[in-house]
Amino acid sequence: MHIKNIKILYIFFLTIFSLGVNFFYGNIGIFPIDSFAFFDTGFSILQGKHPFKDIWITTGPVVDYLQAFFFKLFGTNWNSYIFHASFLNSLITIFSFIFFVKNKANIHFSFLCSLSIGILCYPVMGTPFAYHHAYIFSVIAIYIFIDAIKYKSNLSWFLLPIIMLISFFSMQTPSAYICSIIFLFGIIYFLKFDFKDNLKFFFYGVLISLIFFISYFLILEIPLSNFTEQYILFPISLGSNRMLGGEGAFVSLSEKITFRGLIGHFKFIHLLILPLIYFLYSLIKAKKNNLDENVISLLLVIVSVYLFIFNQLLTANQTFIFSLIPIVGGFFYVHGYSNKMIKQKNYLNYLVLFIIIFSTVKYHNVYNSNRKFIDLQNVNLSNSLPAKQISTKFRNLEWITPVYSEKVVTEINFLKKSLEILRSDKRTKMVISDYQIFSVLLEEDLNIPNRWYTNDNNSYPLKNHKYFSFYEKFINNSIKNNEIDVIYIINSTANNDINFLNFKSYLSSICFKDKYIIKDFISSHEIIKCK
Repeated sequence: MHIKNIKILYIFFLTIFSLGVNFFYGNIGIFPIDSFAFFDTGFSILQGKHPFKDIWITTGPVVDYLQAFFFKLFGTNWNSYIFHASFLNSLITIFSFIFFVKNKANIHFSFLCSLSIGILCYPVMGTPFAYHHAYIFSVIAIYIFIDAIKYKSNLSWFLLPIIMLISFFSMQTPSAYICSIIFLFGIIYFLKFDFKDNLKFFFYGVLISLIFFISYFLILEIPLSNFTEQYILFPISLGSNRMLGGEGAFVSLSEKITFRGLIGHFKFIHLLILPLIYFLYSLIKAKKNNLDENVISLLLVIVSVYLFIFNQLLTANQTFIFSLIPIVGGFFYVHGYSNKMIKQKNYLNYLVLFIIIFSTVKYHNVYNSNRKFIDLQNVNLSNSLPAKQISTKFRNLEWITPVYSEKVVTEINFLKKSLEILRSDKRTKMVISDYQIFSVLLEEDLNIPNRWYTNDNNSYPLKNHKYFSFYEKFINNSIKNNEIDVIYIINSTANNDINFLNFKSYLSSICFKDKYIIKDFISSHEIIKCK
């Protein structure tokens, strides 16, 4: 078969596979606080609400707006939600394949690497998530930068700042790290090679990005202070606390930097980086310490991989970067074709392929099949029940959560009861819950104020935090501007995780009539005139 036909066939298969594998695993199980993080917020945008202005967010709004777009196209339902994540999984899979083949990697090896990326990238989560979006757009930015310097592509230089902006507005990190290193190597490139036409197109891209950024805040009348408070200052305080082991950090970076945490856990990534370091050494030696496009691209890849690992340690979340294994493997094939040692020792190609396949099977079993990322690894998934029992909008979802893994029926009935209570109350409501599903299921704007509600200074600043006043101002304005009559608290556990007393510390000028509908689970707090 002609190579062009093989390429088309591979792209078609990878597209269908990467969509399907995420769609399949995204429908197995739920971790409410993360699985629904962008469900109701995407719907809120369709109701005219916007991040920063109406919703307190510490992760980027790109995921919310993309979700609103998918809701608009395919309807406000769970399938639209899963298709959003599946599309991103397909995007990075196809982008990787085209990039590897364009850069002279063997087409069959490129196919297998890309297949592995499709298995290990988004399916570990399954539903839209800021970490994954930022990671994917950061990797695409690396691909585009390498394409720009190797092929002097004006289009790539133009697209680069736009993709970097999208990445940063998906989540601050690792995007800020990757964008910074790309800018650094971009400056080195232009100083070394002086391609003025390329630089011109890069500035066009920067200009378009700035216009879009400024227009977003001006047109939607979003105070710039909201952006700096929610997206810059408060998150920086979280990161610095984790790096320095501050009092407000639930985990410190020093706790994560152990031999197992830094080396053992990422052993396959480290193993595949070694050949790239050898290629880099060979190139620098052959060029007599002179930089060229291949040296810059290899440096960028190696540094970026360790920035991704650093970011993973800092987030202190379940691991989501194992798809770096086939990505680094793809770069091995890209740079290995021109290396004499690799050409002479073809078995190294198959050794790398074996590592990729072995690690893919291993992490697929742990993270996809056992749903470790959403804490279901110790749960009997066969206890799940069709979520359409809650609402027909949840068609295809098999409902089971870590807390109620042995009481799935109880949780489903609790959610159905919550829906009945909210549906029967015709007042203007604000709903605070880890189950960010009620706006979509009721097709009603429930004025949700936050994406997450954790009592650890990681979702919003608590009373002891130096930025307490930021959130105090935001939540009071939200209640006032939306003319809220009643606030509902719907907890996901019997531990009363979302305690309304915490919110009362922000609302000292507002009085409430409290009603506890189901003890520790559902409560309503009617706003009344203060005596």
